[in-house]
Amino acid sequence: MKNLFFLKNKSLFLALLVTSFFAASCEKEDKPLKLTEDGTYSGQLAVDQLDGTNYTSSNVLVKLTPAATDGYVTIDMLQVSFSSKMPVKLDMKIQNVLYTSTSEKITLSGNNIIPIAMGGEFPAYTITNLTGEIKNGTLNLSMMCGSYPLTYSGTLLL
Repeated sequence: MKNLFFLKNKSLFLALLVTSFFAASCEKEDKPLKLTEDGTYSGQLAVDQLDGTNYTSSNVLVKLTPAATDGYVTIDMLQVSFSSKMPVKLDMKIQNVLYTSTSEKITLSGNNIIPIAMGGEFPAYTITNLTGEIKNGTLNLSMMCGSYPLTYSGTLLL
């Protein structure tokens, strides 16, 4: 009788152990973030003028739009100026920017992307070494725009 009681308790203990192990292994996994809709950020743009000075602009709007192909995004810099010598502000589109994600952040990257502005391509300002990150509602970008280093940091507009 003692052996039967011990065997039942041992079986109950093993059943509880297996159940808790199974429950722990089935806990919700952290899913990677995914860009499913447009997001617009407002922030500061800085361009190295290659003469020892930086040109900075505040309240620059940058819109990210998921591309039709999963894993890619289009970056639109809206009404932006890259130098105090620019006579007009323009919209610049950077297409086919690759993104990867984890549950905590989205990482952006691209190289050799010809930007589009004022209805045409601007190969003299080909985007290289583009890196970026979206985390906690903040977008940070760094790239070469032709021979000019450019950085951007902005927060998501709600």
